[in-house]
Parts: sequence; C-alpha cells; structure tokens
Amino acid sequence: MRSRYLLTAALALLYLGAAVGQSPDSLLGSWQLNRGKSDFQPPSTLSNRTITFETTAGGVRVVQRTITQQGNTVEIEYVANYDGKDVPISNSPLDTVSIKRVNANVVERTGKIRGQVIETATMTLSADRKVLTITTKGSVNGSDYSSTQVFERQ
Repeated sequence: MRSRYLLTAALALLYLGAAVGQSPDSLLGSWQLNRGKSDFQPPSTLSNRTITFETTAGGVRVVQRTITQQGNTVEIEYVANYDGKDVPISNSPLDTVSIKRVNANVVERTGKIRGQVIETATMTLSADRKVLTITTKGSVNGSDYSSTQVFERQ
C-alpha cells in the first residue's frame, strides 16, 4: 500500500513538473504595431509592422513584416532558441541575432554585424500579455538609433 502511494505521488510530481516545463511561450502569436504609441529615433518611414512568433522544430521562428510609406514590404526572419547562441537573420542589416529569456515576460535579443554587437532589443510583455513593448538601442558607423515599439496582440 505504501509503495502504491509513493508511486502515485512520484507520478503526480513528474506530471506537474512536465506541465510546468511545457507552459506555452507567452510571445507566441501575431503582434501588430501601434504606430501612434511607438517612437523611433531617428524618425522612421514605416507605416505598418507585424511580428509573428511561432514554434518550430529548430526553436522559435520570428517573422517581422514591415511596410514602408512607399508601399515596399520588407520581411526579416530568424529561428532561434532562448539559449543566447547566435543564429543567422535573413533580409536584415544584422548578420546574426541571439535571444535569451530573462523571465516569463521579458526576452533580450542581441544583434551583431561581423561578430560585433550592434544593437540590443528588450521585448517586454504587459502583465495581461496583450501588449508587447520592444525597446531597441543600437549604433552603426557612429550613428546611434533607438526605438520604443508598442505592439498589440492579434
């Protein structure tokens, strides 16, 4: 009887641990930029931006689609794990990016060109997980740039 109780308790703990370990990533889904609440320095000519986070076999796939005021569409994509390891990024001035989770609501992304850190971005979810704020700071060839982009969950 005692061994049955211990086995049941062990299985319950194992199940609970697996459930906690597999909690869904709060960034997953599609996010739409709220242009009126966002700030870009220097000012940006983008008119629309969406970011989509989805799970893949290789980690988290991130697709950022930007539409400029001229109507051009630029799509940047990368697949990464939250392990801080550099991965290639397509269609970007950056060569590589890495991401790491700070806590359940904060992820840091680092962007590099030729191995040198050029920019950092902090992605912060609101407590209700309906708003994603991405604060970016960087410098290329002596020119600093920054942005605070506010996205709403779609």
